[in-house]
Amino acid sequence: MKLMAGVFLTCMAVTCGQAQSWMKKDQQPEKTKGWITDFEQARKESAAHGQPIFAFFTGSDWCGWCMRLHEEVLGTKEFERFAADNLILFEADFPRGRKLDEKLVRQNEELAKKYGVRGYPTVYLLDAEGAQVGSTGYKQGGAAAYVAHLKELLGNAGIKTKESGTAGKPLSAYDKMKFKKTAGANPKP
Repeated sequence: MKLMAGVFLTCMAVTCGQAQSWMKKDQQPEKTKGWITDFEQARKESAAHGQPIFAFFTGSDWCGWCMRLHEEVLGTKEFERFAADNLILFEADFPRGRKLDEKLVRQNEELAKKYGVRGYPTVYLLDAEGAQVGSTGYKQGGAAAYVAHLKELLGNAGIKTKESGTAGKPLSAYDKMKFKKTAGANPKP
């Protein structure tokens, strides 16, 4: 009887251990909110979530067009909402006024060489394998026009975008009021 109980407990322990290892393998990495600077992490998240990588090559502290793109589009709620539903955001920065970790510098230089970056800002839409599915840069017109442009590029590549009802749209009066209550601050639509 003791032998049977021992065999049963051993089988249960092995089965539970296997189930836990299967569960860990099947879990998707959580999507990073905001920008990623590790390209391999961006590729993993792209594969796990089925979303293309928005690879932004920038000179964040010296490139005027990069700063304009960030101010007019990338730093807006409209773009952030669209990106949250449709993109993995990756930034390869080439600053002049601040130092980056040497590993990050090497990664960014290798990526710029691989994709043939010739100027800044350069934006590539990439699949999870790193293959280019679209490219762009600075475009006039603000966030709504840029989101429409990205939807067109992704559509041309056969990638469907999600319409959450808020992606690419300014906050409604109700959303602004709700945001004030929860955050205690004025939102920037």
